[in-house]
Amino acid sequence: MSTTLQLAVVGGFVALAAGYILRATWKTWFGASKSGCGSGCGKCATSEPEPEVKGRRPLPMA
Repeated sequence: MSTTLQLAVVGGFVALAAGYILRATWKTWFGASKSGCGSGCGKCATSEPEPEVKGRRPLPMA
C-alpha cells in the first residue's frame, strides 16, 4: 500500500473520531436542555411507593 493511500485512510479515521467527539460534546452541552426521560435524574424510573399492609412484609424485589 502506498504512503499516500495510508495517509488518506488514517486521516479519514482521525476525521471520523474528531467528528464523533464533537458530536458527543455538542449533545452534552446543548442537548441537555430537554426535560424528561434520558436526562439521568432518576425521577422517571421511580414509582409511587405502595402503602404498607400491617402484619405483612413484602418480598424484596430482585
